[in-house]
Amino acid sequence: MSSVRAPKRKGFPPNLYLDPKGYFTYRNPVSGKRKGIGKDKAVAFREARAANAVLANMTPSSLAVWVSGVEQLTLAQWVPQYKTKWIAQAKPVPGTVANAEGFLKRILSASFAWMPLKAITTAHAAEFLSEVERTSGGSAATNMRSRFSDLFRMAETKGLIDAGKNPVSATYTPDHEVKRERLTFEQYLAVKAEAPVWLANAMDLALMTAQRREDIATAKFADYRDGYLFVVQGKSQGKVRLQQDAAISLAVVGMSIADAVRQCRDDVVSQFMIHHRVKRSTALPGDCISVSGLSNAFKDAVEAAGIVAAAGRTAPSFHEIRSLSERLYRDQYGPEFAQVMLGHKTAKMTAKYDDLRGSGWQVIMAK
Repeated sequence: MSSVRAPKRKGFPPNLYLDPKGYFTYRNPVSGKRKGIGKDKAVAFREARAANAVLANMTPSSLAVWVSGVEQLTLAQWVPQYKTKWIAQAKPVPGTVANAEGFLKRILSASFAWMPLKAITTAHAAEFLSEVERTSGGSAATNMRSRFSDLFRMAETKGLIDAGKNPVSATYTPDHEVKRERLTFEQYLAVKAEAPVWLANAMDLALMTAQRREDIATAKFADYRDGYLFVVQGKSQGKVRLQQDAAISLAVVGMSIADAVRQCRDDVVSQFMIHHRVKRSTALPGDCISVSGLSNAFKDAVEAAGIVAAAGRTAPSFHEIRSLSERLYRDQYGPEFAQVMLGHKTAKMTAKYDDLRGSGWQVIMAK
């Protein structure tokens, strides 16, 4: 038996309520959220009827879905499906997955997450991104815009929204300034002087190879063979594969890649170049140093070296060694060589450095 409408709500539009103090409230039947409308009955009735009409247009019946043959997913329903499909296609590293999960969780909390994908407009996306920028900064908003746009791009490829109707495309890209200071070579030497042996080894390895923190943390002695260091960049999901000649050197450092690898060997048995030398509560001698462990130890060494950032900026991080490496290689060998060391392949450098034997490795020879 259906419920009987209370006498005081007789004639009310669906989803409209009146509290004991005389205030009208509209309840979104999909999201469950409520919004006050005020005490004016005529205005409340008009607003409620308009909202109900919008809901009716945005929520097709099961029969309408059957007739059209197209499933109408809400944003909240699509997010977990997108995540599964994205991971299967992109095969991202764990760190990238964790980062994406944070953005997707925030998207699920959006006020319009209950809406069908086709009903979400640029206005919704723009307001959402503006809120992210206001609360989390321009950098976070820029990354959120990229993830949000890709979410709708995939929905477009699946026919869940019409072609060319990605609501994020027309939003502006938030401005953000990198506030982290660059690392000078003099500062590098000062930090290295304060670093424990394993961190000094990691710094030299990063400087000589021009690779990211994640790739330094996972570098293995087995990657060094036949006079070359073989690097599969984690951030590229294996698409960037560098074969660096171990004889490559930097005159200002007085070191080669081979030297950097050699000094990582000690009396601790380990497959990892950068490893724990003593037992820790969560690690044994020989275990690899975590990415966060690299960052935290470098931060401590920066502070010990007395390096203080200018007002409004942050001190250099371990990642800045990669930028310093690029500048040093550029000064000694030229910008093209420096870009190849980073793994930034260009059409010109492909012809010059690619291994033509089809091994899939980008060979970089010492000059």
